[in-house]
Amino acid sequence: MQIQQDLDIHHYSIKGYSKGEILVLIPLLAELSQETDADGNPARGLRQETLTSSIMLTSTHLERNWPPQSIDELREEHVQALAELKPEVAIIGTGANLKWPERALLKPLIDAGIGYEIMDTAAACRTFNVLSYEGRNVAAALMMI
Repeated sequence: MQIQQDLDIHHYSIKGYSKGEILVLIPLLAELSQETDADGNPARGLRQETLTSSIMLTSTHLERNWPPQSIDELREEHVQALAELKPEVAIIGTGANLKWPERALLKPLIDAGIGYEIMDTAAACRTFNVLSYEGRNVAAALMMI
């Protein structure tokens, strides 16, 4: 599914998703990138990247290849890494279907007082964009559909 949105060249966002992939818009800012344009000037603007394994994402941070590839592989240390991003709210996308993790795995979020939502990855992608565009401090941990 393609997501239509206003472009924000300064933050990560999700452009679309389908089975086995998430399309992420990557900000290209001179201070964050070594890439250059055709004239050799620092590249600015957005590029997109198709990711095919689980990710963690905030508006300013992208972790490719987040270890759990399915909800059955989720461990407390994976949730701890999400909590260390210190979001206001954390979203965990569990793949094609909603599947609740064991409550004990969510302990790092609960102990840190971080609100969380568990949903299928498609819903998590859409929710991440909405909350991010509202200026909320949101982090998403997304397993592939």
